[in-house]
Amino acid sequence: MKESSSLRRSALALALLSLSGSALAATCASAHPDEKTHKLYLLFPSAPLSYPSFGFSAASATDPAARFSAADLPGFSGSTDALREAITDAVAQDYCGLNVQVLDTASLPPAIHAHRNIVAVTTASDVSEGLFGYSQNTDVGDREAVDYSYVWAKTYQDWAGGALSGANSTLQRWANAIAGTAAHESGHNYGLAHSAAIDKADVRQHLMAAGSGIDAETRAGGDRYFGDREYSWLAANLGLSMQTMWNWELVNPNATAAHSIELRVLHPSRTAPSLDGAYAGCGSPWLAPVVTGPVGPAESAQGGTYYPYLITWSAPNPAWGTGECAGAAGAPGQAAGGARFYVGASFMASQFDLSTSESLLLQSVVLRDGAGKAMGLNPRVHAFDAGSFDEAGNWNIGVSNPGPVPLRVQNLRMRELARPLAQEQLTVRGRLLDLHGRDVLVWPGGDRDFGGTTTPPAEAWTVPAGKVGEERHDYDVVDTSDCDDSFLRIVDTKRCGSGAVVGLFPSTAVYFTADSTDPQATYWDPGKRQYLRGALTTRTYYQLSGHRLDRNRNGIDDYIEARQAR
Repeated sequence: MKESSSLRRSALALALLSLSGSALAATCASAHPDEKTHKLYLLFPSAPLSYPSFGFSAASATDPAARFSAADLPGFSGSTDALREAITDAVAQDYCGLNVQVLDTASLPPAIHAHRNIVAVTTASDVSEGLFGYSQNTDVGDREAVDYSYVWAKTYQDWAGGALSGANSTLQRWANAIAGTAAHESGHNYGLAHSAAIDKADVRQHLMAAGSGIDAETRAGGDRYFGDREYSWLAANLGLSMQTMWNWELVNPNATAAHSIELRVLHPSRTAPSLDGAYAGCGSPWLAPVVTGPVGPAESAQGGTYYPYLITWSAPNPAWGTGECAGAAGAPGQAAGGARFYVGASFMASQFDLSTSESLLLQSVVLRDGAGKAMGLNPRVHAFDAGSFDEAGNWNIGVSNPGPVPLRVQNLRMRELARPLAQEQLTVRGRLLDLHGRDVLVWPGGDRDFGGTTTPPAEAWTVPAGKVGEERHDYDVVDTSDCDDSFLRIVDTKRCGSGAVVGLFPSTAVYFTADSTDPQATYWDPGKRQYLRGALTTRTYYQLSGHRLDRNRNGIDDYIEARQAR
């Protein structure tokens, strides 16, 4: 039952750039969901079917799995299909941003995916034992590739009272309640115990809080979610959907409008980087970037082999210059001369490996006119790599200058986050909010300013961003006491795993912001209606996934082994 230059600083720039911190509509779409390696199946049987047996009594029997039918819920007046769809959508929101694809099915899924977590969602009841759900295993570290759990949705009918009756008997409230249990029990199978829900005074909104403390109204009407530590440990066990996320805040330095923008990047794989999402705020003239390539032979960079790709934005954004971005120069699909604008995208890894990261090295930015020809002037931006470890155990970020003139990097700031920021918040006025508009925690001590330096052409600044042996933000030891309880004090998982848990290094997500200034740029000033020569600043907003430190590849984070050896 158990269930966060002067031109750049001008008033015009600040008015155009971005969404404010207001919460965005909750969506959780990935451009390539099938590439996620962990599959969470919500099984809605239309009739009883054979299922693994792990219940502890006749009332909690899991074999066969009972049917899922709205007819078994007299307090609910909607359709079975609508409730099934709403539950699936709600669970997908709970796992948003993680390397998990949530799928619904009416039959047991085939064994085609190595990592499968199956939750039988039924409309049976186990109110006599106080169970809404039951998991096969609190799988600390997510060591088992295939796990099962079970949901008794009719327990809500028999227990919830007014929270799910009368005017409160809505599709969304029923879906909230049932999906919360499904996410909670699958969370056990992904390695979470109830002790994960300890990072906030009021833990009732946290999905892994012990069930006996969660009332019916919180289950049905609340916005329950994985808390910071819960999400941190899920990220360590499963990985994040995005590996790197970028927004670039750029200026069209030409007097005429740019109709598209093309970024040339280097990627360490013959397989193109997969888009996980893209910036779609009103601060961009374009939507839906396209990745093409490789567009040439392999190249050497940073001591390795890389392949060149193009990322192109050309599809007009109808929201450009509207709403909170009103006043932007240019029609949708055009950045007028002197206009400041954003483009951005997030990328999945070509293969999920939390021990290594795949760099996406920016090489050039090319603006194109209405005929597709390269324009005479283009923005200059630094390239950031995904970090590397030296022999002393330092994690270093490389900030390089791929351009032909010296660039100043300034205001480099790094923040260690408990969960990723929403792409739309990677802007000058963006706030530290996730996709659902919830505050994102910066771990204590995890906010650092590195200042800046001048980088000559083809040279890099190495930034010491972390050290392997430093204390981690989210270490804990789980034991069997963390498996309690249902509201009748019955443990809600058959096997209570134990062991140490820790998040990614140095945190779930790491967020960098930095300015790149060309001190002798030529650019069009739309106010003075002339070209000027002087400092022109652009900005990079860069978020990347943390690492699992496991040098001996035994499946245990090196930090856990070091703590246990003390």
